[in-house]
Amino acid sequence: MDSENSSSDNSGDAEYCTTVAADNALICGLEPDSLLRLVRTAVGLPAEALERLAVVADKLRAVEGLPQLDSTGD
Repeated sequence: MDSENSSSDNSGDAEYCTTVAADNALICGLEPDSLLRLVRTAVGLPAEALERLAVVADKLRAVEGLPQLDSTGD
């Protein structure tokens, strides 16, 4: 029974590692470096913190005179 539990634990770890590797590949392709730094800093933050980060980014866009983005992601 213990080997069954460790097998299922390992498959979850493998899936997680695959997801992290794919995310890292995407993140590393970002340009410029400041965007890469921002994404690396945000990875792992809870949803509430990411929402606060998005609010700050919206405020910065307004200060810079950039158009506001659709908050629905569409």
